[in-house]
Amino acid sequence: MRRVLLVLAVLATCLGTAPAAQAASGTVILKFYDTAGNGTELSADQAKTAMYGTGGSDSDALLDPVTMRVVADYPLYDGGSPTRWRFDLPDQAAAFAVNWPTSRGYSTVIVDNGGGGFTSGKTIVFNYEAAKDAKRRLDAALAARPDYVRSTAFGTALADAVGNLNSAGAATTDADRGKYGQRALSAVNTANDLLLSEYGPAYAKAHATQPWMGVTVDDTTTYPSWATLAKKLTQPYGWVRIVFDPTADKGNVEHYRGAVKAARDAGLHVLGQPVDSTFASGYTRARYLARVKAYVDAYPEIEAWEVANEVNGCWVDIKGDDCENGQPVATDDRIKNKIADAAAYVRSKGAKVVVTLYWQLGTDKAEWSTFTWARANLPASTRQNIDVVTLSTYVEDAPMGLAFDQVMRTLQTEFPNQRIAVGELDYWSADTTKAYWAFDKSDTLAGRRAVAAHYYAASLGYPRSVGGAFWWYFVQEVPGDTALQNAIRSVADKLT
Repeated sequence: MRRVLLVLAVLATCLGTAPAAQAASGTVILKFYDTAGNGTELSADQAKTAMYGTGGSDSDALLDPVTMRVVADYPLYDGGSPTRWRFDLPDQAAAFAVNWPTSRGYSTVIVDNGGGGFTSGKTIVFNYEAAKDAKRRLDAALAARPDYVRSTAFGTALADAVGNLNSAGAATTDADRGKYGQRALSAVNTANDLLLSEYGPAYAKAHATQPWMGVTVDDTTTYPSWATLAKKLTQPYGWVRIVFDPTADKGNVEHYRGAVKAARDAGLHVLGQPVDSTFASGYTRARYLARVKAYVDAYPEIEAWEVANEVNGCWVDIKGDDCENGQPVATDDRIKNKIADAAAYVRSKGAKVVVTLYWQLGTDKAEWSTFTWARANLPASTRQNIDVVTLSTYVEDAPMGLAFDQVMRTLQTEFPNQRIAVGELDYWSADTTKAYWAFDKSDTLAGRRAVAAHYYAASLGYPRSVGGAFWWYFVQEVPGDTALQNAIRSVADKLT
């Protein structure tokens, strides 16, 4: 676990998008209005400050509107009078994505020009166009879930979104379009969150999906107390991911014998992680496989193995802390080769093979973005040995928010033969730069509890999803926070 700051034709039907095949040219000029919905146009600097949150960095990107692969990173430049942000179109239709706040916190906000992407230059009111596109995707999400029982809160948020969009559409000034557009964007975000978190457990229960309710243990010294608590919060669907830390075990696979036994004795399924992403670049290909083999052979009772973690994080193939200037690993030692070796070995032993991608879009170079990296580095020969593909998401570093449904559906399309999950989750932890807030701007703990409740629940609402979540700092954060415990347990209760 380490973080840095820095959808195919079938999916198109579900998301209301069209394949991005036609050529494009021209410049799109964006008019940004304030995030409170007062209708004040932001200067270029003010808009950039809004994108940055409380410590972020550039997050703008151009995407293929269907596959979500990045086709251009950091395309924004300022110009004109008054100065406004703009981007030049590449030689294909492109959607624009950026981190942007609503009343629910930061999201990856995607403006895709009605679904097909931009193909020619124009001037747009960002807030209004973002709201229209988000509402179109919400409508598609509702259409794909005819069995969703709409709550009163959802109905209120949806009506608020429709009302503000109507006001924006009837407006005679860009200021009013920006004002009502931002308000509509917040309302769509609220409705979208309610839909996903309310529908997820109901879907999993109705379809008997046998989900994985997971937590992560990277400090095993307190067993069996953590095993008892994990069981209490997740049963009868409990999984624990045990991180085998090379700085703790010093190469001694028996170091974790008691921890694995405690988890098994508590009735928990175990997902083993032999090499966390933090340490991946320090292993040659041969040593990486040797470590995986050692643990898999020592613990045949473990049902699933995460053969690689946060694989598209630049740090897994770059030595040192500076991805921009660090030393790349040798070509043969790249993580894609380590995944291929480890997945084949675990498959030969009959256990489930899990690979975790790191959710990022616009917070690092295009080559490291989630779907761009996956398509380039996980060939069919490797994928045939993978059972579950998961996403590691830290929303304070790389927001998802409004994009969650689009991301999960794109993940299913990219990996049609695998199950999917959220494989790692936490929020606003001590070792991260506090950049993008979620759910509660003023109360970190309240935001953390809301993140847990939402992502554990929302991840369940998809065919072939096992849910997961696997809260990273379980040992450090959950025992002392009853409300966080209740946030996790409430999802399991809805399943039972």
